[in-house]
Amino acid sequence: MTTLRARLTVWLLGALIVVGSGSAVFVYLRAREATQGLLDYQLQQVARLVAARKIDPTVPTAGRDVDPASDAREDILVTVRDESGAVRYSTETPVPLPTPAPGFSERRIGGHPYRVYGLDTGARTVAVAQSLDVQREAALGGALAVLLPVVVLLPVLALLIGYGVRRGLVPLEASIRSIAERSPLALDPVPAASQPEDLRPLVDAMNRLLARLAESLEHERRFVGDAAHALRTPIAALQLQADVLETCRDPAERGARFAELKAGIRRIVRLTHHLLALAGEARDARHRDAHTPVEGLFEEVAGLYGPLAVARGVRIVLEPEAEGDAPGDLGRLMLIVGNLLENALRYSPEGGVVRLRAERDGEALALEVIDEGPGLPEAEIERVFERFYRAPNALEGGSGLGLATARTIAERLGGQVTLANRRDQSGLVARVTLPSVRLAAAA
Repeated sequence: MTTLRARLTVWLLGALIVVGSGSAVFVYLRAREATQGLLDYQLQQVARLVAARKIDPTVPTAGRDVDPASDAREDILVTVRDESGAVRYSTETPVPLPTPAPGFSERRIGGHPYRVYGLDTGARTVAVAQSLDVQREAALGGALAVLLPVVVLLPVLALLIGYGVRRGLVPLEASIRSIAERSPLALDPVPAASQPEDLRPLVDAMNRLLARLAESLEHERRFVGDAAHALRTPIAALQLQADVLETCRDPAERGARFAELKAGIRRIVRLTHHLLALAGEARDARHRDAHTPVEGLFEEVAGLYGPLAVARGVRIVLEPEAEGDAPGDLGRLMLIVGNLLENALRYSPEGGVVRLRAERDGEALALEVIDEGPGLPEAEIERVFERFYRAPNALEGGSGLGLATARTIAERLGGQVTLANRRDQSGLVARVTLPSVRLAAAA
């Protein structure tokens, strides 16, 4: 009995049996009581009828002078005594009924139980008796006559309950079918307005689950896009280093190039671990209290993107004017600054300079990536932070994810990323503002 329909049917039928049995017992007791009252009333009426009949005193006590009980049932015994106690009339029984006390009583007559009613009029005493077996049979017959419709109706009610349960679960079965027929990729909410009122809480809970699932899938898609974007440039840099190593003939230079290649591989391995850690960031709070030295962050990022800068003829200059630590672990900060640096290297002209600068801005720490590229129209400065959006003058090969990724991670660290055109010359300033380590710890 694991189905909802079977459980409902069993519970309802069990309740019907319990209530029906209790009702049957109650009806039986009430019917027997009513029948007993009716039979007692019959004894009273017979006694009054006999007491009202005239009996001739000259007739022998054999009781054949009149037949006052001729209208009574044959199973009713009658005895009439005069005021002296002499029997004036008795039905054809071996022994006349004893003189009873007024009212009802139960006595054994001839070895059988009887219900006796005594009536004393002063001039005579009347005793009327009826077998208790007869009374019980009559009471049982009356009770069974009342119970018969109930007994007949119980199976009918059971069938109606089974049919009602089946019909009542039709909307649930229809909902199950509609959900089962949905595409595995369909994450849109299940319409709740068309569902019965009792099913809406279940549908609402399912819709919340679908929303969380859609959010999780969107998170996975974003991670794949961010990871591909973050690894594309470092892998391209490794390819450049490998090409340079292949053409290098001088053993000393070849050894130096090989060492740079190995360092680049180690950086990519670290970046991969950071990306995997970033994928579980929403569920893992271990990195929230981490902090990273600014100078070490700049050196790591410059080493990772150095080959790209060399290939494009751009020089990276480190200016960690502010000493101290930036809030966040190295991996997340590398993703923020690395995406901004890659963007700057792509748009800087050959022979240009990209500066990585750190300074204190009140109680906050500001990390800046300053390039000498063409800058951005003012109308495009905010739009470039949208995922997959590319400005009209964007170079080929971009994905539109770098700036969006940098801003998202910075916001998770309690900071923000802004862009502004340089005022002294052509170029763009990407500024990352983060709370100081002291303020982050206090929060």
